[in-house]
Amino acid sequence: MLVSIKWLEEILNTNLELKSLHKVANNLGFEIGEQQNLCPGDIVIGRIVKITPHPTLKNLNILEIKTTTHQQIVTSATNVKLNDLVFVVGAGKRFKEQLIGEMDFDGVKSNGMLVSEEELGIAEKSTGVIILDKGREGAHFSDYFDDVVLDIKVNTNRPDLLSVIGLAREFSIGLGIKFSFKERNPKQTNHTDQSLIKILDPDGCPRYTARIFEGVTVFESPFSVKWRLHSMGMNAINNVVDITNINMLLYGQPLHPFDLDLLDLPVIIRKAHKNEQFVTLEGTVFKLDENDLVIADKNGPIALAGIIGARSSQITNSTRRILLESAYFSPSRIAHTRRKLGIQTEASIRFERGADLSMVDEVSRITGEGFKTSAGAKETNYISTGKKTGLKVIPFSLDRMNTILSLNLKSEDVKNLLDKCEIRVSGKNQLKARIPHYRYDLQIEEDIYEEVARIYGYMNIPDIPPARWGVTKLYDKSRNFIKFLKSYMIGLGFSETYNLSLVSSERLESLGYSGFVKLKNPLNERFNALRPTLFLGLLDTVHYNLSKGNYSLKLFEVGNVLLNTEPFEEKKLGAIMGGERYPNFWENTDQKLNYYDAKGVVETILEAMRIKEIEFRNKEIKGFSQAVKIMYSDNEIGYLGAIDSSFCEREFYYFEISIDRTLSLVSEPFYNPPPKFPANIRDLAFLFEEDVEVPVVKNFIAHVAGPILEKVILFDYYKGKNLPEGKKNLGFRLYFKAPDRTLTDEEVDRFVNKIINEVTNNFGAILRTKETN
Repeated sequence: MLVSIKWLEEILNTNLELKSLHKVANNLGFEIGEQQNLCPGDIVIGRIVKITPHPTLKNLNILEIKTTTHQQIVTSATNVKLNDLVFVVGAGKRFKEQLIGEMDFDGVKSNGMLVSEEELGIAEKSTGVIILDKGREGAHFSDYFDDVVLDIKVNTNRPDLLSVIGLAREFSIGLGIKFSFKERNPKQTNHTDQSLIKILDPDGCPRYTARIFEGVTVFESPFSVKWRLHSMGMNAINNVVDITNINMLLYGQPLHPFDLDLLDLPVIIRKAHKNEQFVTLEGTVFKLDENDLVIADKNGPIALAGIIGARSSQITNSTRRILLESAYFSPSRIAHTRRKLGIQTEASIRFERGADLSMVDEVSRITGEGFKTSAGAKETNYISTGKKTGLKVIPFSLDRMNTILSLNLKSEDVKNLLDKCEIRVSGKNQLKARIPHYRYDLQIEEDIYEEVARIYGYMNIPDIPPARWGVTKLYDKSRNFIKFLKSYMIGLGFSETYNLSLVSSERLESLGYSGFVKLKNPLNERFNALRPTLFLGLLDTVHYNLSKGNYSLKLFEVGNVLLNTEPFEEKKLGAIMGGERYPNFWENTDQKLNYYDAKGVVETILEAMRIKEIEFRNKEIKGFSQAVKIMYSDNEIGYLGAIDSSFCEREFYYFEISIDRTLSLVSEPFYNPPPKFPANIRDLAFLFEEDVEVPVVKNFIAHVAGPILEKVILFDYYKGKNLPEGKKNLGFRLYFKAPDRTLTDEEVDRFVNKIINEVTNNFGAILRTKETN
């Protein structure tokens, strides 16, 4: 936000020092960037007292100009006449770092130059010199127009600072100046024909006002208005448009004037039609869609709401009747269209951040008065429709505020502090803050605490280490656990990645997700939802690496996923792997990572967490050709799968584990002495029906054998050639061990025979022996 110091001084009625402004900005939490001195050189004001044609050179005139002395200047300007006030740079003076010399025009001396708008930089091209509406002969340019412009870095949550009044109000707090600027309140025109305005999209446009003026005269604004707009980074257009822009800069409320004679009423605020065309003031043509908000008449769009007007209804010198728009538009809708079409205007910046709904009517009234004064307009109609805003009240605790800020303020102290920023406080300990209409950033009690700290002065708050509120053992455990998990994954050969938490809703729907959070104000359609899974981010990273020729990848990410149902937010570990099993091995083994490698990683991780007795149960997951859910005691803690070829051209495998769900399952480490007695190991292979799940069989064997069976693992899985159709071979390795003795073969044989009988009877399995192979 550019702001003129001279304009701030006019509002605050005091002289301002740059050093003080920088200090206030730093203390109150915003930044002053670049600053520019607008005085272009040794310019003085002169009055033309004599005009004589050049005796030999056509199109040149010899002017006698009175400043503090009389000067002779030769000019080709055709817009000058006697008694005009002009800007003069005398010979030997500097203009924009250049020394102006005396010149000879066929024997006639010219002792300086007159200044044009083009030379001052306020117009791209000008045909004449600047003619002033007022000034004093001999006065220096700086006496009237010297200024310093500051570039204020306004935080996105402070749209009230996108106005000169808002910045003046803020500076007054830090400078200890009472802010007493009062808007004029002209006589209100009666409401008349309400049918002239129709809001068909109240979500996009909660409030719209229109004023109609007749007898308007359109002409160039005086130099003082042009210079003010130039100092604020805007171009002057004409007196009507310039008044709307001046008031937008002053109050932060964008306005738009339409040539009423070019409209076919009523004015309709609606969604654009699909592929509807819109031609801007500059002649650029855009295709719109149903997500865009337009101001239209019966013939089509006359403005992109809150962004830019159409060429078909612009104000020209022939305009005699005006419809003045002042409205409030949805920030998210303006942001969507602005980003999609790549248009950013002063109006869109303010609407996108959130304009002040309460100022819609007030600024419209003030601007109408400006039309009457400077354009001779007569107001004939005023239409206002839509909702109005009310004051917000936020309750807060004095004790809690003092505890958080490490202060000891009394209620009167807080009232006096917040009164500086027009927040009215009532109560003793349980206080209530009445929020001014322009402070949309203040929503919850913590915002009030921050405001108190800001006005009190961050530098005045005691430097006391904060109490570790909420930092419980659970938090420490979670933080240490994640640190361990990341280190462990790196030890397994994985590389950590960080991906955006924003994804495409269309891609989520293609994976079968429905319970995700969609953004109201997305960057674009590629990033319009919060991720409910880490899968898409890791998959995109894989695609990027594949495009660069990196085919062997093991990547992981630890991050939060967001849901629209409880628990709403969950921390997860996601990992993706594929390519060669030994990519850096000197011998070309040509072994590829497969599903069982990924499954082994999952088992290794969970074993490192000391989470045992997990199961893998088959599950159909969209986007995966083969998948299982990872279960612990009938609770799903994650899933694992082979990514479908429609999502990834190469064979890759993905797993995702809930850190929040597994954290409570992690047991404390304990010492387990090495076994004194050897295990008795037996291998059993069975022929099962194809739909029998491995975890079910493993759990069944463990149950039948009892505590004497230390563990059972699957060492062989086969289906296909040489096996009956619909059958598969599963080989299990059984570890029998007793803590107090070495088991005999006879003891183990009894358990093995029992297992064989129970498995064959309950699953219809066939024991595979050398004879049956």
